[in-house]
Amino acid sequence: MLRQLLEILLEIFENNKTILKEKGWIVSSKTSYEWWDGLKSEEEIIISAILVQMSRWEIVKNKVEEMRNKGLTDFYKLYNTSEEELYSVLKGINFYKTKVKRLINISKIVVDLGTIEKFYDRNLLLSIDGIGQETADSILLFAGHKPNFPPSEYGKRVLSRVLGTSIKKKDEVKRMVEENLEPDVYKYKLLHAGIVTVGRAFCFTKKPKCEDCILKKVCKYYGENSL
Repeated sequence: MLRQLLEILLEIFENNKTILKEKGWIVSSKTSYEWWDGLKSEEEIIISAILVQMSRWEIVKNKVEEMRNKGLTDFYKLYNTSEEELYSVLKGINFYKTKVKRLINISKIVVDLGTIEKFYDRNLLLSIDGIGQETADSILLFAGHKPNFPPSEYGKRVLSRVLGTSIKKKDEVKRMVEENLEPDVYKYKLLHAGIVTVGRAFCFTKKPKCEDCILKKVCKYYGENSL
């Protein structure tokens, strides 16, 4: 049943790419980096995954574009850049000084590894300061094109309501998806992008906009509360 529902959600998201794009998700090929609002490289996705924590995406995207223009999305150049120079670029992002240290540390790890492909190891990522499970799986999926589904609060809330149940932990969302959907990078990216879009646009914690939601036809919460 869950497998079938996930396939239905994928079909709905496939048919609503415009709405996903409005929320910063550009549905592309499975190996494209543009899923994250048109970012250009795996390095930009990794950098964004650190900067976006506790920060608004619009600000982060502008800062990443500024870094790109200065050549600072190249990890070798980033590694050889002073904290003070990065402070001047990233000032305005929440906790920017801490995030600068984390970015320099990540760039050092990549440089020491010799290739960015070796960076896409979940255990390694989780050992790095500032990278939790959601960030690690987001990096693996969208930068490394690895079939790891990111656990998220959006996923917990949206799937709880669609299924008419109470998912207690974000990790349960990851397990449910990975156990019921084949490890397909495109499907994982589309499902994550779609769920986050629904969470941002319709499925609010309080006063959700159920009547406008693209999932209302398959959502048990809507069915039970629209009578």
